[in-house]
Amino acid sequence: MNLYRALYEGDPRREAKPDGPRPKGLRLLWYVFSRNWWMLIKVNILFWLCCLPLVTIPAALKAMSRVCVDLLRGEHGDLWRDWWSAFRGGFLRTTAAGGLMALLLFALGSGVRFYGAAMAESGLLAFPVVLLLVAMAVLAMALFSLFPLLEFSELRLREAVRSALLLALVRLPQNLAALVALVDLAAGYVLAFPWSSFVLVAIALSLFWLIACFAAWPGLEKYVFHIQAEDAVPADTE
Repeated sequence: MNLYRALYEGDPRREAKPDGPRPKGLRLLWYVFSRNWWMLIKVNILFWLCCLPLVTIPAALKAMSRVCVDLLRGEHGDLWRDWWSAFRGGFLRTTAAGGLMALLLFALGSGVRFYGAAMAESGLLAFPVVLLLVAMAVLAMALFSLFPLLEFSELRLREAVRSALLLALVRLPQNLAALVALVDLAAGYVLAFPWSSFVLVAIALSLFWLIACFAAWPGLEKYVFHIQAEDAVPADTE
C-alpha cells in the first residue's frame, strides 16, 4: 500500500504549494524541477504510453503542456484527471495541428537533404539549405507555443498555428535559447547512449517540454491571454 501511494502520489511534502513568493527567471525552472521531479517522471511515463499508437503524439504533447504549465504556475491538481482531460479535449483539432506541423517539418527536412546532397556540385546551394534550416528552427520553436495554445485557448486551428508562428518570432531570443538548450541536451543524450537510455525513458521528454513551456508561457500570457481577457471585459456604457 505504501509503495502504491509512493508511485501514484509521490512525496506530498515536496510537491505541496509552498508559502511565500515563487522564484522568477531561470531560478523558477530549477525550483519547479527540484520540487516536482517525481511528477515529471510520472508525466514522462504517461507520455510514452500515450504515444504508442503514434497518431496520439499531438494529444499527448498537449496533455504534457497542461501539466508542465500548471507546474510552472504553481497549480497542483490531480495528474490523472488533468492529463486525460487535456488528452481527450479537442483531440481532432490537436491531431490536425500536429499532423500539419509534422508534414511541414518533413517537407523542409527533405529539402535540406536534397540541396545538401547537391552542395558538392555547387556551393551556391548552401543558401537554400540555410534558409530551410532557419524555417525548420522557426517551426520547432512555434511548437513550444502551439500545444499550450491548443490546451488553454479556444482559438481555431488556423489561428492557433498563426499565433504560434508569430510568438516564435516575437519572443525569438527566449525561444532560441530554449531551442539551443534542448539541442544540447539531446546531443548529450546521444553521446551518452546507451547509458542515457534509462534517463530518456524516465524523465528526459517531460524535462524537455518543461523547458519549452517555460520559454513559451510568458509570451502566451502577455500577447494572447492578456488580449483575450481584455476582449472579454464589456465596454462601459453611459
